[in-house]
Amino acid sequence: METVSRLLVLAATTIVLYGQLVGASADFTHHEFLDEDGKFLLFWKFDDEKIELEARVQTTGWVGLGLSPNGGMPGSDIVIGWVKDGTAHLTDRYADSKSQPPVDESQDWELVSGNENGTHTVLRFNRKLTTCDVRDRVINADTMRVLWAWHDDDPEDESGPSGPAYHGSNRGTRSTVLLSNIIAPDNFKETNYTTVDLLMNNVSVPADQDTTYWCRVFELPELAGKHHMIKYEPIITPGNEGVVHHLLIYSCQKDSSVTFLPQEHPGHQCYTPNMPRDWYPCYGGSLLAAWAIGAEAMAYPAHVGFPIGDVDDSRYVLVEMHYDNPQLASGIRDSSGLRLTLTPELRDHDMGILEVGVLVNKHHVVPPSAEGFVSAGFCNANCLNAFLEELGEPIHIIGLELHSHLLGVKMSARLIHNGTETEIARDDNYDFNLQFFRMLKKEVTVYPGDTLVTECTYRSTHKDKVTYGGPGTPDEMCETFFLYYPRFNLTFCDSLPNLYSTASFAGVENFEYNGRRGDIKITAPERLVNMSFEDVMEAVPWTDQKAHAFSSSLLDGPLPFHTRCRPSFRTAIDTDALNTDQPFPRGKMPEPEDVCSGRTPAGQATTRVPVTGGGPGQ
Repeated sequence: METVSRLLVLAATTIVLYGQLVGASADFTHHEFLDEDGKFLLFWKFDDEKIELEARVQTTGWVGLGLSPNGGMPGSDIVIGWVKDGTAHLTDRYADSKSQPPVDESQDWELVSGNENGTHTVLRFNRKLTTCDVRDRVINADTMRVLWAWHDDDPEDESGPSGPAYHGSNRGTRSTVLLSNIIAPDNFKETNYTTVDLLMNNVSVPADQDTTYWCRVFELPELAGKHHMIKYEPIITPGNEGVVHHLLIYSCQKDSSVTFLPQEHPGHQCYTPNMPRDWYPCYGGSLLAAWAIGAEAMAYPAHVGFPIGDVDDSRYVLVEMHYDNPQLASGIRDSSGLRLTLTPELRDHDMGILEVGVLVNKHHVVPPSAEGFVSAGFCNANCLNAFLEELGEPIHIIGLELHSHLLGVKMSARLIHNGTETEIARDDNYDFNLQFFRMLKKEVTVYPGDTLVTECTYRSTHKDKVTYGGPGTPDEMCETFFLYYPRFNLTFCDSLPNLYSTASFAGVENFEYNGRRGDIKITAPERLVNMSFEDVMEAVPWTDQKAHAFSSSLLDGPLPFHTRCRPSFRTAIDTDALNTDQPFPRGKMPEPEDVCSGRTPAGQATTRVPVTGGGPGQ
């Protein structure tokens, strides 16, 4: 993965060197290098019906672009074009195997223009988002695996032995979201702003553990009054792009003691005895920023900004960095972090970040051998109502980030309002390595009485053991980080299937719960006594059918979910009284739009997990 700075340099270099060839790009809203060497540059724009793309590639031969379901050729929707003797050619194709893709009978990609010089080929083409051709992939807001390839020679014919020759090593795959409502990072109306870098200081990433959470407290510069943060962007130590996984920034409480380390001190591992005890209350502050691997700069819409430096803020923030080192590599030093852009020119609304999902806990169980195991969490209605009432008005969601780990393949965030359940965002092709805030085309208002839900689908067919919820990359999560305004005092709002539901599926009849350690002591039946929670879950003879049955028993069973909401320190609301067990919420799902005469386009259908099979003894 390239760093943001290198990508910008590559983009600038390509446009300057080949400006006469490629022309101005002002009519496109998005662009991205598909390869790490900056030889395949893709521009695009879209509306509600059509997408238009322009490929600018360092070759005088053929150029190929594909939309893949999983990053491989089979099942891909492909377009190949070239410019020969001054004439541009474009062919709509598909792939059933790793071979020359045949020409599609229905030519849905439309050539707009094409030209080349001595070094580069430029092809501009468009297509409807949904063509209803069974060979074509629907282009929607899902994460797309974009295939790219080129060859140095033009083909003699469209297909056959004289068709497009094998691309060799000039190929690759990149995950991106084509239909992304991003905000131009530097399109600010403000004229007075400053930047603040919150960077780790030469952290020695441990080589004896695959997951490390590293914490450091920073002191923000003294501000002359309230400011708005209007943008943040990652600064990643070169070579550490795959190790720096994600980070969260919390605002610390004003007028409380916070141990501030010398500038040269690297910080401490989080949640360990070495971490100063007076850092822990910072977790009760507002989430100031959230960044994850694959994300680039984040700029907020012109009517919102995150408040910093108001009368209730301290100048201290806690940065929690997650390092992922599965190879246990030694010698890694890191000074990555975020650059914040602040302005005293206040915008109309203070914004905030609210996390909703499955409580991060080992009792969140993802079975092995499952093609599509569904987990879900929600925000306790009592909790959400209390904080909306304290605020005195509804909140408006403007964007979100969907977050799960390596097994996640689908995610959705939903709102239940007046008994109707609608999707705020959905990704049926989720990629762990591309996590970013998706800006909504239309804001979603959350009223008292509403419920927010996060749903995750996991594929664990390659696993032979249970995966448990936890903070590490090999563990699993299921969370949505909502961007919203105006800011209220709720920060985290999660739930977890009833532990009796989970344990009983594995044959446990009774147990004692140690709330302090999160362990259970099984007391019945006799054959399971002295076994741990993990022992009994691993003993289930897991199959895909049994995993589906397990999901249904949790989501549709008779026992309510455990819930928990965590506020910022700005509120006087007693959340302990709000953390009541509640049934998993359901609403009426609207029928998906049928735009292809009886066939629902991929990525638009919403299905429930069927109730099949039973517990391990059935």
